[in-house]
Amino acid sequence: MPTLRIIGLALAVLGALMAALPDLLPPLSGRLTPDAGTYALIERRVRGGMVLGVGLVLWARPALRPWSTLVPTVAAYFVAGALAVRMAGIVLDGPEPRQWAWVAAEALVIGLAGLWLWRAALTA
Repeated sequence: MPTLRIIGLALAVLGALMAALPDLLPPLSGRLTPDAGTYALIERRVRGGMVLGVGLVLWARPALRPWSTLVPTVAAYFVAGALAVRMAGIVLDGPEPRQWAWVAAEALVIGLAGLWLWRAALTA
């Protein structure tokens, strides 16, 4: 197994742990103040989702070429990790109106990356 895939798998597992159990690794997921609201609780989980996304990128895409498909793939995986954990946080910690704006923005980024990849596949 290539080194980048092993690193990616380790980062994906770390990100999943950070997202599922944010109190387990407070230096990485951030500490909460006693009066922290739902928004802050979900944002702690999202940091783990970003690490999960980076791990998935390294695991799924160990080659750095071609750049024309690497850039949208990295964006899609990175944001997909954050989006998945944000949605889980909304379910587990409760709904927060500002989080839905982030969900819409992240879905837009994934959609644009998907269009880019689709267009690249058509021209290949």
